[in-house]
Amino acid sequence: MFEAYTLHHVGIICPDLADADDFLAKMGLVETYRGHVERWGCWCIFTQSAVGAVIELVVPDAGSVLARFNKGAGGVHHFAYQVEDLRATMAWCAARGLRMLEEDPVEGAGAFLCNFINPVDTRGVQIEFVQLL
Repeated sequence: MFEAYTLHHVGIICPDLADADDFLAKMGLVETYRGHVERWGCWCIFTQSAVGAVIELVVPDAGSVLARFNKGAGGVHHFAYQVEDLRATMAWCAARGLRMLEEDPVEGAGAFLCNFINPVDTRGVQIEFVQLL
């Protein structure tokens, strides 16, 4: 099943909005959408590059657990894969002993549901699954 997934985006944590704006300018990225995810206390800024790659800049709210990622310095956080049926994917993961961070899918910062595999089960690699609505 995993080999059928399409890479949806790569998530990078930026310490604050000024850092995110600087990253956008330096990398030549264009913002396509911005939304806030209450559950994880962060702004998610989706971008598009000249070659079509989608990068999500994640900017944690003050006090969010994400603000401590990489000792506050930010960096590459996750790889997100688009799936047709998130609940079926969660069941597929459970059958392989891969625990999810959330019991139920979470509404993402756009028209999608998402959930993450617990990074303890993937040697520290954060993998997100996204189901478009």
